[in-house]
Amino acid sequence: MKIIILSVGKAKDDHAAMMADRYFKRLRAFVSVTMETVPESKDSLPLRKMEKEGGALLKTLRERDFVVTLEERGERFDSQAFSGWLQAILEGTPGRVVMVIGGAFGLSEEIRRRSDFTLSLSPMTMPHELCLVVLLEQVYRAFTIMRGVEYHH
Repeated sequence: MKIIILSVGKAKDDHAAMMADRYFKRLRAFVSVTMETVPESKDSLPLRKMEKEGGALLKTLRERDFVVTLEERGERFDSQAFSGWLQAILEGTPGRVVMVIGGAFGLSEEIRRRSDFTLSLSPMTMPHELCLVVLLEQVYRAFTIMRGVEYHH
């Protein structure tokens, strides 16, 4: 089982990057996980920007990948339910689980169509750097729940 965290652009905020790295390192004790990025488009028009970023994201995906897109309109879980859902997905997926975080304007329709599941971390919009931190922390928390490691209260 392998998890790929795929996002548009690298973190520009050092604090967010440090927090993401902290949970990424902790998570590697439980699962094979990598973080990959595609460049943020320089296009000034939001729709074209999303389309270009979406094209770059699609190029990194494989046919057997289970693609989870992160959007505020997605399915919401509490931490216990998310842990159970993630465990079932990891056990039932022949390929990689790829969690996709869009850029400043979100995800293209092409990426949304390729998505196997849409996950929401909050109904509120958040910067993609913060989304990365929250996602990594929740995936780490999910694994501590699965493995019975003291972390989640």
